[in-house]
Amino acid sequence: MPARTSPLKREVDRARDLLGQIHHPVAKPLSFGAAMKTTAALVAMASFGLAGLAVGDTTPIDSAAPRSAIDIRVGRNAKSGRVEIYGSVGSRASVRRDKDLVVIRLPGQQKPDLGDIRANLPVGVTGVDLRSDARASEIVLKVAEGYDARFGRSDGAVYVQFDADSKPDAKTIGVNLQDLMKPAEKAGESASSQAANQANISKAANVPVVALQVEAIDGGKDIAFAFEGPVAAAVFRRGDSVWVVFDSEVDLRLPPELKDGMTVQDAQWTRNDGFTALRMKAPGVALVTAAGDGLTWRVRLGGRSLATRSSEVIVTRDDTAGAGSLSVTMAGATRIAWIRDPGVGDRMAVITARAPIKSLSAGRNMIEASLASTAQGVVVTQMTPDVKVELAGDLVHIWRPGGLTLSAVSAIAEPKDGGLEYRAARYPSLINAEWSETPSEGFLARYNALQARAADETQQGATAPSKARLAMARFLIGQGMTFEALGLLDMLVRQNPNALVDPQVRGLRVAAKMMSGRYRDAAGDLSAPQMLVDPSARLWQGYADYMAGNYADAVRAFKAGAKAMDAFPPQWRATLGAAYAYSAMQEKDMDMAQVMIRYAVSQDVPPLDKLAAYLVNAQIIEASGDKARALNVYRAVAKASDDAISTPARVRAAMLAFELKQAKPEETLATLDSLRFRWRGDKTEMEIVGNMGQIYLSMGHYREAMQVLRTGGQQFANSPEGLKISNALNQTFRALFLGGQADGLQPVEALGLFYDFQELTPQGADGDEMVRKLVRRLVDVDLLDQASALLEHQVNERLDGVAKSAVAADLAAIYLMDRNPQKALQTLWNTRTTLLPKSIMAERRVLEARALTELNEPDKALDVLGSDASADADDVRADIYWRQQSWAKAGAVLERRLGERYKAEGPLAAGDEGRLIRAGIAYSLMKDTAGLKRLSERWGKFIDTASSPDALRVALAPLDGGDVSAKDFASAATATDTFTGWVGGMKKRFRDKDNATGKKPAAPAAKTA
Repeated sequence: MPARTSPLKREVDRARDLLGQIHHPVAKPLSFGAAMKTTAALVAMASFGLAGLAVGDTTPIDSAAPRSAIDIRVGRNAKSGRVEIYGSVGSRASVRRDKDLVVIRLPGQQKPDLGDIRANLPVGVTGVDLRSDARASEIVLKVAEGYDARFGRSDGAVYVQFDADSKPDAKTIGVNLQDLMKPAEKAGESASSQAANQANISKAANVPVVALQVEAIDGGKDIAFAFEGPVAAAVFRRGDSVWVVFDSEVDLRLPPELKDGMTVQDAQWTRNDGFTALRMKAPGVALVTAAGDGLTWRVRLGGRSLATRSSEVIVTRDDTAGAGSLSVTMAGATRIAWIRDPGVGDRMAVITARAPIKSLSAGRNMIEASLASTAQGVVVTQMTPDVKVELAGDLVHIWRPGGLTLSAVSAIAEPKDGGLEYRAARYPSLINAEWSETPSEGFLARYNALQARAADETQQGATAPSKARLAMARFLIGQGMTFEALGLLDMLVRQNPNALVDPQVRGLRVAAKMMSGRYRDAAGDLSAPQMLVDPSARLWQGYADYMAGNYADAVRAFKAGAKAMDAFPPQWRATLGAAYAYSAMQEKDMDMAQVMIRYAVSQDVPPLDKLAAYLVNAQIIEASGDKARALNVYRAVAKASDDAISTPARVRAAMLAFELKQAKPEETLATLDSLRFRWRGDKTEMEIVGNMGQIYLSMGHYREAMQVLRTGGQQFANSPEGLKISNALNQTFRALFLGGQADGLQPVEALGLFYDFQELTPQGADGDEMVRKLVRRLVDVDLLDQASALLEHQVNERLDGVAKSAVAADLAAIYLMDRNPQKALQTLWNTRTTLLPKSIMAERRVLEARALTELNEPDKALDVLGSDASADADDVRADIYWRQQSWAKAGAVLERRLGERYKAEGPLAAGDEGRLIRAGIAYSLMKDTAGLKRLSERWGKFIDTASSPDALRVALAPLDGGDVSAKDFASAATATDTFTGWVGGMKKRFRDKDNATGKKPAAPAAKTA
């Protein structure tokens, strides 16, 4: 069937166009043995690549010139008609008037496509003819009586205007449907000028206004069109666009929420010739449904189907006139709108119908035209120029003068017995190429005959033979009806469990399950003893392991079944060979990978299957180190029409461009993000997630990286790739909060990030260290409430024994810093335990004494300290004695804490300076002249370098100093804040603990899939 008539064939031809530009040395399909033996296979791989490729439907239509050369556009209304000719040839046309004829002469030998203008003549024209000679072609337009023709050049085009009264009509000189449905091509024409022109036309014509109402509902987008009177409509999808056409001219008002960039990426509308058409670009929408009550039409993009009463359009063959034609029965059909699709470039005949809904669920493809599936109405596409579409009441006739090429009418005949017999396959799970061939007597005849035999066999009971049912199952598998085949085989096994002993039964079950994508379900049959000696089953096992990401097992299985590979049909040889090549690449066996990919791409298979193999080829090229060439291959394969092939190619092309510094991180993220929501649920999405996480991490956007990685890890939790993503997420969390990467964040920001992903906190010492590091940062900036909340969770929920007591000491210290001694005391008492290390016991004892001191329990505090002579204990004792005004004890303890620091040089630390001031004041208050003199002699040299020299000078002044007033003495007594000094010391202690035990784990692996 010619390429332009079948969507599937057209897509195949697009893929073939790509492959035709791939230079490779393979002249014919290789056998597996040849691929393995030739040493030239590895050398030949160097020439695999794609360069300068462009994707598009390049099939010529009746040798007509391309639109870029001769582009004919027609505008029409009730009074006027207009023909405009653009293009490299069309813009050089000349026009002359010859009585009632207008002749447009086009230089050169390229012929224009007159299909549109012949099918729907402009107003003022009664006939169109084409004549040509060796130098030019001429379009001859016959002018209708009562009309005048004028012509000229405007905006880079040649035009001919047909007017009834020689006065231009506002509607005629406006943009026509073809113009508005594509970017402006006229020189100097802008979108704004178009909009202004359309507004003027609307005002002149006084057409009604329809404001669209857009609502998100049921996972989709509802669009409502409310009209003043009954209007007929057609709703259908073509390519990545959704069309809504009405048989009335109105002004549409598109709200901003229509084009949300997700469901609807773009929207354009126009009205002309009694119709209004809206085209919405919605590539991600899988389902389009419509509903109408006569006045209001609703269109839903995506989500659940609109619940509405509907009927199916009836398509029948009509040979009453002696030539093949089709009749489409559609109640309420009103008019035919002739529209040129700017996305494809061909013309469509859109037939509108009134409510209720009339749809065509399955399209029809012919050589000369196609009926597209619709949600409402009928649309005829891919027409050759001589196809006619006519409307007569509720009947739409589609015909051509020579008749449409339709399938021959044949009676359902009983096939010969030879076509029904079951013969054992060479290998039990092997698929033979002839299974997919259409039987000579037709599918239905073969199906009915096989079904009858299978039913007769089933009636014989558990001891019946299985040949007829196996023949039926094999036929179903060959025709792609794998689930039906599985149902038949399951019924056979239920009736006769011993049938599973037959390798042929097992083999057909394996083939059916693998072809239907039920790889895990096939595991039981593949591990059966009968299958272990079947080389074709080993190939299936290798493919199942490849799909599961178990590449080492896949390589072993592929190697075990290699001798059966040439027995498979070419399409499966290409698929299995590419899977073998990819698995070998993952196991670093590049020699085998290159041999197998050469074998795969050499098979005589449909172009899309070959492009799938070239996608693996690009990955092997990349793994071999030639990233620039791999990028070229990815970019070419990315233009394939099948999203399953183009999407992974686009992902890898984006990442390679980013790696090679050809794309910025933001550009790459935008590409990946759009693909992430376009292609869901398999390894490609996992690769997208992993790559986005990698780029976000490289930019320092930790929250975005962790969010996208968490989403991927949760969605694919049970797959190897999902485990890699989860591992990357955990490594990122560890690097942030254990390795110090979060130190660059503001403490509050780091805390928020920690809380949002706290479920990733590891158990044990590493998790405790994470919390401690974060607590230290919070304490440094006096976020004590937040720090204590973190440690409370550790103490109450995560820790036991010694670790719990140690962390409780830190928590008590934070409570004391926050002037909450009661909570500090309660925390210490609630976490008491025996056999603690001495250092932890001493720390807890000092904290308990300090808390009791703050609660005005000095005697209990001294009892807790006991005989502890440590520096920390002496600091608490000094505070207690100072508060009790026991100046002799306070002075002695403070001087003991100072030790022999006076023998060293340099300024005093803040703590020592405070102790010296307090000691001097204590000796002064108790009139201890000797002690005061001793302090002055030892420590007087530090006055000039002190932070509070006046206070220190007053504290060390002799009792008979004379010039030291009581006010000076009081100021010196209050110059030292022991609590502030203690807080500063505790913050330093937290930092010292962090530096003493901190670990720096390796940064997370960037690439996760």
